[in-house]
Amino acid sequence: MARKNEKRRHSSTVERKRQLEQEKLADERSRAKNRWNPAGRALLWSDLVFLAAASLLDANHLISDTASALCTLVGVILLFAALWLLFGNKKGQDGPGGRSRL
Repeated sequence: MARKNEKRRHSSTVERKRQLEQEKLADERSRAKNRWNPAGRALLWSDLVFLAAASLLDANHLISDTASALCTLVGVILLFAALWLLFGNKKGQDGPGGRSRL
């Protein structure tokens, strides 16, 4: 009857399973934290395709120099927007402008 007052000890396999579950959760949280913003990733890829197409058109003299310069300017603006979406939000800031979402 003295055993009732003692703490029950779990087997080492139960403790090991619990530890593995905690490590798995921590790994998933770490991956979710480092995941790129899908909108920023899509904008970056579309900007890359846009700039490649504009470069090909310019190399084959199918667009004027003014149109090429305008395409480059738009591409650079889109590039900065994509980079801001991907890397501009620091920890503690969920949305654009640093305001947290409720």
